Amino acid sequence: METAVQQSNISWIKAISEEQLTVCIDTSIYPLGALFRTCHVFTDRCYLFLSADSSDAVITVSFARKKPACDLTTVAGEFANELINQKLRMDIAAETQTIRELIIAQAFAEADVLDKGHIEASYLDDPKGIA
Repeated sequence: METAVQQSNISWIKAISEEQLTVCIDTSIYPLGALFRTCHVFTDRCYLFLSADSSDAVITVSFARKKPACDLTTVAGEFANELINQKLRMDIAAETQTIRELIIAQAFAEADVLDKGHIEASYLDDPKGIA
C-alpha cells in the first residue's frame, strides 16, 4: 500500500509516493530523442520506466529510487532541466549540421584520406615524411 508523501510544489509531477514519482512529457514539445537522452542521464540514480498514452503524444515517465537517500522531488526538477538541455542540444545540432559536415569534409580533404596510391603502403613506410 502506497503512503502519501508531502505534496510536491512542482506542478508537473503527476503522482508521488514514498518510493515512486511520475511525470508526463508532451512529445510535441520534447522529441523522443531528447527524452531518452535525458532518461539515460538519470539511470545512475533511479530506475525509470516509460509508457505512452493511446495517442503517443504524451509519454509517462515513472521514477523509482535506487537508494533510500534519493529525493525524488529534486530528481523531478533536475529531470525537467535536463530535458530542456537535451532539447536545446538537439536544436543546435540541427542548426549547425551543414557547417559541421563542411568542416569535416574539408578536414578529410586536407588529410588526403582518400589518396588511393597509399592503400597498399605498409605501416612501416613513411611516404608523407611524418615521422
